[in-house]
Formats: sequence, structure tokens, C-alpha cells
Amino acid sequence: MPTVLALLHIMGCVLLAAVFFAPAGVPTLVHLLKGILREYSLVMLVPALLTALVAFWCAHADVWKWLRWGTPASALLIGVLAVWPAASAWRMARANDLPLDLRAYLRPLVGARPPPSHTVRFAEVPGRELHADIFLPQGASPAPRPAVLYLHGGGWRGGERAYARAWADFFTAKGYVLISLDYRLFPPATGMTAPGDVKCGIRWVKDHAATYGIDPSRLVLFGESAGGHLAMLAGYSADDTRIPSSCGSPGDTSIAAVISFYAPGDLVADAASNAATLEGFTGAPLDGHRALYELLSPIHHVGPRTPPTLLLHGGADSVVPPEASLAMAARLSQAGVPHALFMLPYAEHGFDIWDGGFGRQLARGWVGHFLQQHVSAE
Repeated sequence: MPTVLALLHIMGCVLLAAVFFAPAGVPTLVHLLKGILREYSLVMLVPALLTALVAFWCAHADVWKWLRWGTPASALLIGVLAVWPAASAWRMARANDLPLDLRAYLRPLVGARPPPSHTVRFAEVPGRELHADIFLPQGASPAPRPAVLYLHGGGWRGGERAYARAWADFFTAKGYVLISLDYRLFPPATGMTAPGDVKCGIRWVKDHAATYGIDPSRLVLFGESAGGHLAMLAGYSADDTRIPSSCGSPGDTSIAAVISFYAPGDLVADAASNAATLEGFTGAPLDGHRALYELLSPIHHVGPRTPPTLLLHGGADSVVPPEASLAMAARLSQAGVPHALFMLPYAEHGFDIWDGGFGRQLARGWVGHFLQQHVSAE
């Protein structure tokens, strides 16, 4: 019996470690489990403790010799993996004066999501209608409010505007209107149309700002992954006529700030590991079309008038390499653009999607500080 238990526990620990260190290209389910393990790593203290108890039992039982050291080694490995992400998050929280809530950490992975206050059609483009979900703060405001325009992720070919509901309570509680915008996905290729759809959405918000009590001069673009790329691209190229609005109507599409989570900023560099997706998005391979890839790369639109930018990225991101945000931060520094980059050493791609995870809690803290500094709701 001790031998069987020890073998089962070692196999379980090896499986947990394999998921924890899963490389890029693993099935979606494994990637999700990896993200959960890293955000809720403290739950691994339970198997670590149970394996340690089995190791103690084996030390006094008639088992194979290698099990007497293999079982405690497995318990130690899982114990270290359980503590490292949490300790890393706590160090970052203390360094940035951000609170972490253990009670929130113990809540369900995905909690209740509020419905939008309104859903409107903001444009009709070839092939589809584009809609926006609008989340309004409770209570009247004596002055127009700033608004956050959200762009979902999904590799430019998936995802939906409903993802914004995870952030709705956070922004509206702080006095911001949250507006989640549709944009066209590929196929067919949407490299030129998707950022145009975003600009169309910005223009619509500015034109209808009075209806929803919005200050059109205080708009923030917030995107995650592919949405972060589009947020930077649309925000940085407001005056670039090579990337026009899909609506066909001229007008101001400038914004006050950009928030980008784990997004590629240089499609030329990203093509080295994501060639098939980028070919679907742009409609062409990098070879022979470098100018197109550069045009669709936010890093090539950075200049002195680029709006303040917040960048967040996971140091263990296996979808978009963390070097993407490091390169963008370096370019923003070179241009003298106010910006902040926060790298979570342990975190995977999409670290903020789990409601109580330390990654979500840190992200909310950094976003709150950034908005307070650059686009305050007060």
C-alpha cells in the first residue's frame, strides 16, 4: 500500500509540474490549466502536504529505496511551485503599494458579470454590423465623465465584446463609462479594417458623448492581447491617413491614453513565432510585404505626440513573448512618451481573466493608478 500511494503521488506531482511548465503550442485546455495553476498556485500546497505525509509514511515502511527520496523530492518541488508565484505577486504588491486580498483569492474563478446598460449599433460595414456595449456608472454626475473603450483579445480571429463585462464593475465604480467595441475578425484578412473599425468606434463615441455624459477629450483605449495591439495601433496612428476610419467619415480619433495587456507591438518581430496567424490577419506573408507589417505595427507609429501608455505582460507568457512589451517600452522611452511597464515574472498569457487571482488584483491596482495619474475621473 505505501508503495502504490507513493507512486501515485509522484505521478501526480510530475503531472502538476508538467502543466505548470507547459511550453507554447500545447492544447488550449492545458494552457488554461497552466494559467490557473500559476494564478492560484497556493492550492498546490494541498498536494504538496499530502505527498509530504506519504513521504513520512514511506520513510518508516518497506518500500523501494528510491521512493524514500523521490516522494519527499516531489513534495518539495510542488511546494516551491506553490509558493513562488504567490511570493512574487506579494513582492510586486508591496513594491507598488498595492493591496492583495486573500478573501478575493478564494472566490470562484469566474464570478457574476453585470449586463451592459445599453447595446447600440455604431456602424454598418461590409459583411456585418458593429455594436458596442455601454456600461454606465450609477448615479448622476455634475460633469461629463471619462470613458474607457475596451477591445477584446482572441488573436484577431476570435473573442467577443462581452469579455469587457469582467472589468465593468471596476471601471464604473471608479466613475468611468466603459464601452466595449466590436471589430471585424479574420477571415477574410482584417489587417487594415480592424484598426479602422476601432477608429470608427472612437469617432462614434465622440459624436455621441453628450448622450452618455462622456467627456470626448478623456477617452482611454484598453485592449488585451490582439485587442491591446489594436488599441496601440489605433491610438498611436490617429493622424495617419494610411489607416483610415472604416466609417468613411473624417474626424478626430485622438485619445487621451492607452492601456495594453500582453500585446504584440511589432508584427515583423512577432512573425518569427506567429507567422500563420499574422498571415491570416494581414492577408499576406511577411516575405515581400514588410512595409504592410510595419504599417500595422504600433511600434512604428510612436512619436512625441503618442498618448501615455500602460503596458502589462506576464514574464512566462507562451503566446506573446514578454520581449514584445519590453521593446515597446524601450521605444516609448526613446520618444519621451509617459509610460509604465509592469512585468509579472510568473504569469502566463491572460493572467487577468481569473477574478480573484493575484494577477487580476495587481492589474486592477496598476490600471487604477495609471488612470488616476493621466485620465482621472475626479
